[in-house]
Amino acid sequence: MTRPRAASEAFLASLEPSVRARFAPVISPLIDIVHLDVAVDMSGTDAAIFSSAHGVDAAPDGQGRTAYCVGSATTRAATDKGWAAIQSGQDAASLVSELLTIKPSARLFHLSGAHTRGDIAGHLTRAGLRIEQVTLYDQRLCALTPEAADILRSNARVIVPLFSPRTAAQFANVAPRTTSVGAIALSTAVADALGSLPLAGLTIAKLPNAQSMGAALGALT
Repeated sequence: MTRPRAASEAFLASLEPSVRARFAPVISPLIDIVHLDVAVDMSGTDAAIFSSAHGVDAAPDGQGRTAYCVGSATTRAATDKGWAAIQSGQDAASLVSELLTIKPSARLFHLSGAHTRGDIAGHLTRAGLRIEQVTLYDQRLCALTPEAADILRSNARVIVPLFSPRTAAQFANVAPRTTSVGAIALSTAVADALGSLPLAGLTIAKLPNAQSMGAALGALT
């Protein structure tokens, strides 16, 4: 598992027990989420955009304000933190498309990490919406743990779920051996970030969400 520890543990807990029992999970985060000391100056009529649950975690409480969210997990996290959360697509492109359709009049704040995809703020600004991007956290790259590196060097079959292009690129950079790895990518963009890495197999989830990643994992075992 290459996600930050809390996210990896949540994904493992979401698996069907029969699927979970087939694995000996090794958590080796390749991304560390570091909150930044940044104030968010929003009025009661402003609305947020969340493209990741990490943004929700780093953001202030919603206090009933509207939040447009990518995916069901981010929407649930925003709801739990007091936002009037609306799921607006499964990825950045579909969120932008939906917001361009409804054209909210409120000032929008994309509360995000230092590394984002899809240029949400840029697309919406060029379309005439009022939006500010506020970076609340950084996603710092990590090395593999010694245990994970040793497993990859062995001939053991390894399945590696990859949830972001940046994590996939880091895995390609630091993995000592990958010919026995079956990778599961959240999306085509994640798969593309692996480049020409030699793999035993590559599966792309049907939808860019944890449920489809879990289904793909179950189908491989």
